[in-house]
Amino acid sequence: MQPHMITKYMENYQDVGIRFWIQRSSHEKHNAPEEHRHDFYELVYVVHGQGIHQIGGTAYTIHPGDVFVIRPGDVHQYLLSKDHGVEIINCLFSPAYVAEALELDRDSLEHLPFLRPLYREDDGFVPAFPLNTQESSAILNLLEAMLREMKTRPPGFEVLIRHKLIEALILLSRFRLQEQSESAKIHVTGGYEILVRRIRAYLERNFHEKITLSLLSRQFNLSERHINRVFRQETGASIMETLQQIRIERAKHLLGETNRSIDSVAHAVGFGDSSFFSRLFVRRVGCTPGGYRKRVRKKNG
Repeated sequence: MQPHMITKYMENYQDVGIRFWIQRSSHEKHNAPEEHRHDFYELVYVVHGQGIHQIGGTAYTIHPGDVFVIRPGDVHQYLLSKDHGVEIINCLFSPAYVAEALELDRDSLEHLPFLRPLYREDDGFVPAFPLNTQESSAILNLLEAMLREMKTRPPGFEVLIRHKLIEALILLSRFRLQEQSESAKIHVTGGYEILVRRIRAYLERNFHEKITLSLLSRQFNLSERHINRVFRQETGASIMETLQQIRIERAKHLLGETNRSIDSVAHAVGFGDSSFFSRLFVRRVGCTPGGYRKRVRKKNG
């Protein structure tokens, strides 16, 4: 470890006698914290922005809705460009602040991924965790409730804050366990490659229908986050990007082989908004739908 490494201490943050602090803050390239470590836990929720969060020598891409949990002693820093910053809610707490409150329930909780490090070494701990929309909303609601309690400090706020923090850690652990369970399920049933082929085949057959991640989640009995992450991992593109490309290819066929109007073609391939279809077509093909039709007919004529 570098001898000049910045170390931050809980005693510099804790207030009104509790070993806890929460704040909402923004960072840009000019004011991003230097590489540092601390003697407390830090739970970070990304409200919006993009960049890199480097934790323990591993670089994690930052997306809105991501959660990071940094353990005491872990070295981390934000790497931001001059054009992008991040807004975060970060929750600081000492290990004992949570562990003491859970001592009576230790046997039932110490196996949970985001509580296990409070009790023992965990070499398999992964600090970064992307959340789907529903999960993100649940965690954000808890963090915002903690912010309000900390700001107004009504009677009993210290107890309520600790309970909400514990709830957040338990929920995050459940989300992680669900993801791990789904990963195991996919490997047992044939692996990611087969799953991705099944998803792709479904998109090819039903591209003209309204397709959402929620629908696919129910169709394949997997969470939205997991199904999209696996698909991107195997193909390099998200499910929605792939669906758009399939629709554009079908539209090109209709434009070249039929006299249907642009609006009719857009709706036929699953776009409810023909203006969006035209903009996307230009972005992916390099010309308007009408221009593409003229080009194909001139070539074939």
